[in-house]
Amino acid sequence: MHTRRMVAALAAMLLASACGSGPEPSPSADSDATIGVIGPKTGPAPQFYQDTQRGIELAAPIIEKRYGLELDFVYADDAGSPEGASSAVQKLLNEDDVDAIFGPPTSAPALQIAEVVARSRRPYLLVSASNADLVPTGGDKNFAFRTQWSGPVLNEVNSQVVFSDVDGKKPVVGIAYAADAFGQAAVAQYRKLGDELGVKVVEESMQTGATDFTAGAKRLRDAGVNSVFLNFTSGSDIATVTRDMKVVRFDPPRKTTTSNILANYRELSKPAEWEGLKFVEREDLNSPNFTKVLDAYRSAYGEEPQLPTVVYNVFSALDAYAQGLKAGGADHGAVRDAIESVASVEVEGTTYEKPFAPGDGEFYDADVANWHVMGFDDTPEGDIVTFGTVADCIKRGC
Repeated sequence: MHTRRMVAALAAMLLASACGSGPEPSPSADSDATIGVIGPKTGPAPQFYQDTQRGIELAAPIIEKRYGLELDFVYADDAGSPEGASSAVQKLLNEDDVDAIFGPPTSAPALQIAEVVARSRRPYLLVSASNADLVPTGGDKNFAFRTQWSGPVLNEVNSQVVFSDVDGKKPVVGIAYAADAFGQAAVAQYRKLGDELGVKVVEESMQTGATDFTAGAKRLRDAGVNSVFLNFTSGSDIATVTRDMKVVRFDPPRKTTTSNILANYRELSKPAEWEGLKFVEREDLNSPNFTKVLDAYRSAYGEEPQLPTVVYNVFSALDAYAQGLKAGGADHGAVRDAIESVASVEVEGTTYEKPFAPGDGEFYDADVANWHVMGFDDTPEGDIVTFGTVADCIKRGC
């Protein structure tokens, strides 16, 4: 189904897409490009697939009109696994002959196919996967472009909050983290920083999907941790940790996490558990342009996105790709070159100047003046509150 027809039929598809079933779009002969989208429609994290697809459904008509293009999208399920991603990318490249790949949204499947995509010389757009090794790929000619923050950049920004003084003294830092690549990469970076700054770092891991963290919370409490960082891929795991912190009466003056908390956290926790908990994100979720994206999502689907930053990142990725396509046409290498040198990217009224550069496929850097500190109010819904930039937070004391 062509994008234009897809939007017209959106209301009829909502129930089916919410259930993980229903017809998928297929390419049409008159399109300017066909984009292959890979994600976990089935498996442990279908919210990544859903919000990537919904982001495309919202952004594509805007981008098509802006650049006078017609785009088609072909979706493939990777089931959240590297093996699934391998099968999906082979189908998209060999059978569907797509012009670009979006996703996978999680790092392990994305890493599995990165070199395959690079060898195919197709632009590789990443809207969620954060592993540092994903960008660049393809040697001298980088074909990967990420509109999500990378893990190292996020950790660098977050660490400036986590390692700042508490009551004028060096903190005792605690890290509760997922026992996966995402969590372990952060721990390695924080451990090194702790050594450099002379700050004690206490580590506690938890398996993804575990239902109890009381022992880990007690150890962090008993170690005197007063600045804790929760590094998990899912909001449900963060809910387990903050619940059990409350159970053991571990309430440090600083509690921080990432915007991954937005997926399911508030549905699974209580206001008392998120009190004082803050997260860092490159975009201010209360800004006019971000709010416009969220309002469009609510209007179309009747609910909040589970991963609002993924939806937003789809807008920026599609804008960058469309500009590359407009300049490069059917030549994938020329499209790549054009993406790398786009003058600006626009998302609902906000412009990002020179987002990429030769050999640089990263949309965001670690400038703390451009990152924001947010949290939740004390209502049952936990509305998001913006406290200012990270730079402001560090200056006044986080």
